[in-house]
Amino acid sequence: MKPATLLIVTGAVVAVFGILALANPFAASLAVTTFVGILFLLGGVAQAWIFFKAFDAGHRLSHGVIALLNIVVGVWLLANPLSGTVSLTLVVGALFLIMGIVRLIMGFKLTQSKLRPILLLTGLASVVIGVLVFSDFQSAATSLLGVLLGVQLLLDGIGLIAFGLSARPPRA
Repeated sequence: MKPATLLIVTGAVVAVFGILALANPFAASLAVTTFVGILFLLGGVAQAWIFFKAFDAGHRLSHGVIALLNIVVGVWLLANPLSGTVSLTLVVGALFLIMGIVRLIMGFKLTQSKLRPILLLTGLASVVIGVLVFSDFQSAATSLLGVLLGVQLLLDGIGLIAFGLSARPPRA
């Protein structure tokens, strides 16, 4: 298969998964939580391996603590994906608020910058999303992560298709 065709096919598959995630954001949110739980668990196992291989006592202790925390969080997210989804949504909502405020502050400070309007616009958008998350947290907790995943997959799929189409050789 040619690289351009591979990009187009991959993009189409990714876009379809994005549409499916948007069609069922609750299931996609649980999938995100499960994936994050697996990542924490794998990170904890890797840190535990480093803990047993480390020779420096000071660093060994920190690796052990990090390993334990990662494993506990990973197991907790996998054992309780619904409550894990709520926790992750809380973190994502706070992240949107904090990032938005930081962008707004930067936008107000950079009075002569060409980036000012973009910083102010994206900062305002992030603050609004953060406020929306916390204003209806019950609904956001069960769907926000899935919607974000769906939008990301859909946009990634469209981007891959566009790259694939632009990578095709011109027809004679």
